Amino acid sequence: MNKVIITILSIIVLMISILVGIQVFKTQNNNVTEHQIAQISEEIEDDCTEEWKELYEQNTMNLQVNTQENIRLSPNCSFTFQTHYTGCGHTSRKYMNIPQQLVNKTEEELQELYNEWKIKTFTTNEVILEKEETGECGEHYVLRDVDGKIVIYVIKDGKEEEYEKTEISTDYLTETDKITMKDGLKVIRKRELKSSH
Repeated sequence: MNKVIITILSIIVLMISILVGIQVFKTQNNNVTEHQIAQISEEIEDDCTEEWKELYEQNTMNLQVNTQENIRLSPNCSFTFQTHYTGCGHTSRKYMNIPQQLVNKTEEELQELYNEWKIKTFTTNEVILEKEETGECGEHYVLRDVDGKIVIYVIKDGKEEEYEKTEISTDYLTETDKITMKDGLKVIRKRELKSSH
């Protein structure tokens, strides 16, 4: 019986020794491998950085030679109209795909067609036109309690105009919310308006 126990213990000790040896060997190899990888990636980064600098300098020179007159709008160009309103400080953006009649137009040709707009960005795939307007953006609303229902008013030139009478009852609002609605709850942008009622 003792020989069996000694044999089993010997086998267990032998297996543990083998596992420890394998673990030590892997750790030493990983340290060497990580060091080698760090050296190789540093060399590659240095080579790529130098090639990138050369390409960047060549492209910069090419861009200087290639004037804006050669840039024409592609059929995949996106248009953005930005309007800044001085009255409220907001900027509205309208996005659209390029109208067919503007494909292959130059910046000068586009400026002639949109002379009330300033061209902020002009590339073959993107145009941003901007202008400034006095007044407010038309996205300012006030919610009020009128006869137990919520009524939405739009603010134009500092005056409230009825925008929509809803069927939403104020009976279920807290007293604080009811007081706020009596005084008028101000909301900016239609998406906030939709989330508030």
